[in-house]
Amino acid sequence: MSVSFTRRSTRLELLSARALPQQKVIVITDKLGFEPNANKVTTSWLSEQYGDKATPAGVTHLNESSKYLLLILSQLERRFEPRQIFHYIAQCKKDATVEHVFVWIVEQKLQEPFLRPYLEHMADSVITFEDRQHLSLLVKKSTGAVTHKYYEFDPLKDSINVVEAKRTGATKAAAVSMEVDPPPNPASLGTFKIDLKDEEVAAKNALTLPFEFFKTLPEGGKILYHPDAEDDLDEEDPDDDLLI
Repeated sequence: MSVSFTRRSTRLELLSARALPQQKVIVITDKLGFEPNANKVTTSWLSEQYGDKATPAGVTHLNESSKYLLLILSQLERRFEPRQIFHYIAQCKKDATVEHVFVWIVEQKLQEPFLRPYLEHMADSVITFEDRQHLSLLVKKSTGAVTHKYYEFDPLKDSINVVEAKRTGATKAAAVSMEVDPPPNPASLGTFKIDLKDEEVAAKNALTLPFEFFKTLPEGGKILYHPDAEDDLDEEDPDDDLLI
């Protein structure tokens, strides 16, 4: 399905200023292959918000403890069961000494597809790199409110500055391709003939069925019963005592 974006603003903002403040678990869904630069990208976000000394600690054993943590899911999934990964992130959420947990996900590398939606459910912010120029940001606020916005960015710059954009639906061509096919002709579905020629239709319409003969008889629809010699007829009404 083709999707297009149009700018809603011209004001540049740092992505880190939108995604990090007061958000502990930050999931990054990578559709572009930025994973080799995950440490560099998250380090730049931390530097923009907290200074040059703020760097994330890579998680490899699920026992690390640091102010800022970075989990590369494609690496951890090969070594640990999903429940162990979920448990570690849940413990980090409760740990007051941990400020940010970055979880980097490349969906194409996942062995278990349910991991991404489950981790996005656990997250406070979800950054999704949609294409080379656009990303989406979902932020869950402490009040329970949720915002989901789209942004335009320049991947060639060191800092990810974003401009809010509006996402439109499928293009006309995509909509046409999704139209429902017309129903097939029933006559083409079997090996026997189910349609009639004109003369066959005329003969069918001219045929009078037996139950229609009452229209031409003086008795109309009266039922005539002629008992046989072996019939056991009772002159009395067997239902006379029923008062019906």
